[in-house]
Amino acid sequence: MTTNREPQDQDPSAHPDSPGDIPPGRPASLDRLDALIGQWEMEATFQAGYFGPDSPAFTGRGGQTTFEWLEGRFFLTQRFINEHPAAPSGIAIIGAGAEPETFTQHYYDSRGVARIYQMTLEGGIWKLWREAPGFWQRYTGQISDDGNKITGDWEGSADGQTWKHDFSLTYIKASPAT
Repeated sequence: MTTNREPQDQDPSAHPDSPGDIPPGRPASLDRLDALIGQWEMEATFQAGYFGPDSPAFTGRGGQTTFEWLEGRFFLTQRFINEHPAAPSGIAIIGAGAEPETFTQHYYDSRGVARIYQMTLEGGIWKLWREAPGFWQRYTGQISDDGNKITGDWEGSADGQTWKHDFSLTYIKASPAT
């Protein structure tokens, strides 16, 4: 049996019939995403009234996130499962961004929501943000020195000028991804 598949160690962009969107090489900035690799427990803190006028404040672990490389190490997958009925589960795909040293996250969740975030990961600070009219969002997380905890907060804004705390989200490393 014969195959038209290229050997894994050859650069597919070197072939004249290759699509023009195959990158010539892997951006070195992607290596920074290794800090996220593994399985994480999620702990969230919501203020009273977050889930409705009479809902109490809530803090608890009720979800898991797994970050792992897609074959080729050009894209990092994030799969998350939430146990709280009001919090979505989903998947995100992270790759190199349009600007040097940035990343783009394509986010999809169980509510049918699809969003595109910009992202940086530098100096132990993980930032995600999106600029959408009427619903701007941003997350800033601090990675602990030992790499086993990310402590952060989500904020929201209707106009991109006045920001309000949305909820706190902490990741606690459970085990490394395989």
